[in-house]
Amino acid sequence: MNPLPSNYEILISVLGKNRVKLDEPLGKHTYFKLGGPADLFYTAENVDELIGSVQSAINFQVPYFVLGGGSNVIISDKGIRGLVIKNRTGGIKLKGFTGSALKGKLNLKDVLVEVDSGVPSNRLIRFTLDQGLAGLEKMLGLPGSIGGAVYNNSHHLDILIGDYISEVKVIGKDGNIKTYQNKDLKFAYDYSILHDTKEVVLSASFKLEHGDKAALWEVATSAVKRRASTQPLGAPSSGCIFRNIPLSDAMRLGTPDHTTSAGYVIDKAGLKGERVGGAVVSSRHANFIVNDGSATTKDVMDLVSVIKQKVKAKFGVDLTMEVFVVGEN
Repeated sequence: MNPLPSNYEILISVLGKNRVKLDEPLGKHTYFKLGGPADLFYTAENVDELIGSVQSAINFQVPYFVLGGGSNVIISDKGIRGLVIKNRTGGIKLKGFTGSALKGKLNLKDVLVEVDSGVPSNRLIRFTLDQGLAGLEKMLGLPGSIGGAVYNNSHHLDILIGDYISEVKVIGKDGNIKTYQNKDLKFAYDYSILHDTKEVVLSASFKLEHGDKAALWEVATSAVKRRASTQPLGAPSSGCIFRNIPLSDAMRLGTPDHTTSAGYVIDKAGLKGERVGGAVVSSRHANFIVNDGSATTKDVMDLVSVIKQKVKAKFGVDLTMEVFVVGEN
């Protein structure tokens, strides 16, 4: 084994030799069960550790990548050079309330919930449901963690998670911490300004309303059942591979009810069951590629190319990947 670079050695000593793993297989940490090793792998258990590890990597000029739930990412077969920080921060708290007092009775309207970026999205949603807070109930079943959900403005059906965010704390590439208000994040479909700034989410505050707890759970349960009936939840995948198609393409093609579903055009291109190596287009939902247990990242990316080429040839539609591809080429 070759000796580690000196800046790696220093970083390991700062983070703790018993806390840093060498050559950790990243397939263990992603939904797709794919990806080569990380040179260095560190788990941040709280926000202070997340901040400290990012700042240390910057100080010692070690490239770093923060990995959350691993649901919307494909890691290359060669893995990631530098430090991978597994974000396992886990705090959730009620931060504040808005409302008014009328005849001595407090009428609460909005509730602010602050959540660390490493918290699984489903854990936050279940917390809000148990508190009788409305807004996120249709998103129950959302994969991954809050950091990724904020970064990519996660969506389900007609709900965008950014619509419920009041502010987000981040740490930048200079190691400094700042707070964004909702309007500053420039949320759009599958987008936030963090795509451009490459800042790391530390926490997010959600603005929610009081609702009927039983009714909210009913909506949430229906959402989970719908996911289970339409998505290949039992197989390793990374969620939807492609973004929805533009409405202009949907109207040109005359899709049913002008659906912009990428899965619809992939299905109509006859691609369900299409395979490259161990990567297969799901027979349940055509916008999912599943790993049959033997896939490599190259298999997935080659299958992505096949899908894009065939959909372009049949429908004149250019598909855009929704999933992020990271690591050494």
